[in-house]
Amino acid sequence: MRVTVEDVRTDLYGIMRRIAAIGPAIGRAVGEAVIASSEPYVPYRTGRLASSVVLDVREDGTGEVRWTAPYAEECYYAVRPFSRRVHPLATARWFEAAKAADGPAWIAAAEGVLHAAGANENGGIRKDGRTAWKY
Repeated sequence: MRVTVEDVRTDLYGIMRRIAAIGPAIGRAVGEAVIASSEPYVPYRTGRLASSVVLDVREDGTGEVRWTAPYAEECYYAVRPFSRRVHPLATARWFEAAKAADGPAWIAAAEGVLHAAGANENGGIRKDGRTAWKY
């Protein structure tokens, strides 16, 4: 009788390092997709509000998209209608409108970064338990 034992180890530290390394790339990709999707919904009169958008991505991959014009919050929660001469889709709560229209595309942007980094549907773990990521 012959018994073969193979030492299969999952490098969890390596996986965690790789996730930490691509986290900011995912945050940036999703943030840029949010900005692109939101742009047609942002009210536009002088262009100051639309051009005041800022994307902050932290080291852990979380991000924040903000419109920093002094009146951004007032416009965001406004009840009044906006001119649609420049942006025909302009509305208050433009983030929600963009999310309803393009939310799946934001997820696809994150998945695109993961696939480019070598991850698979199992999060970079092959069927034999080894990591499929190169680090």
